Amino acid sequence: MDLELCIAVCDDDHRQAQYMNALVNKWADERGIKVKTYMFDSAENFKSAWNDSKIYEILLLDIQMGGQNGIDLAKELRGTCSTGNKLIIIFVTALPDFANVGYDVSAMHYLMKPVDEAKLSEVLSRAAKSISKSVTALLLPVDDGIMRVAAGDIICIESSAHSSEITTANGTLKVKMPISELERRLIDPAGIAIDVSFARCHRSYIVGLKYVDKITKTDIILDNGMAIPLSRRLYSEVNQSLIKYFKGGRRQ
Repeated sequence: MDLELCIAVCDDDHRQAQYMNALVNKWADERGIKVKTYMFDSAENFKSAWNDSKIYEILLLDIQMGGQNGIDLAKELRGTCSTGNKLIIIFVTALPDFANVGYDVSAMHYLMKPVDEAKLSEVLSRAAKSISKSVTALLLPVDDGIMRVAAGDIICIESSAHSSEITTANGTLKVKMPISELERRLIDPAGIAIDVSFARCHRSYIVGLKYVDKITKTDIILDNGMAIPLSRRLYSEVNQSLIKYFKGGRRQ
């Protein structure tokens, strides 16, 4: 599965924010990682965006800003919900006096200005590794922007012309992406999904194996009672994938 990250830079110094943004994109390009970057010039603006959509996974946060400072913002984010606790915070500041304050809000690291490119790359790589070991997610294009969807919440995907309808544990959404592209992101060339297992069961469907209750010669019955078609050509492959999945004890 391709790693996709949503990274925010929050700094009231526009030139510094642009510099950090450029370094983040350079780091991602060199490693073949897809990123969406967003710049915010105040804690208040980031907080407003966070409340609207918690798609951000890494926050490069300046400590000294006009209005609310970075430390108070981090404390507020950590106290909001479990999602706030999953956000990786990397502090950036010009003052060494704040070197120990990051421990109070479980910040991953503390970078001094001017930020060293090699050090930032090291910290971002560590953050990306941490994310890839936890909840693997996709950033998906929807009508009003980009939505972050945890792969483990995906029950099944149905093709709909050049779009796809995704049924998740939290509801259904339509994304502007063909099922072939979703298959490429969710399943490796050997047909084995990474972290969370999926199988292409029909030309129009992908199924999340952890939600499968049983299979017949013509259908896959899901835990929620939904039945999706199973191609005769793919029956054996899906059956073997399901057996391997459950033998591995991965239903969680």
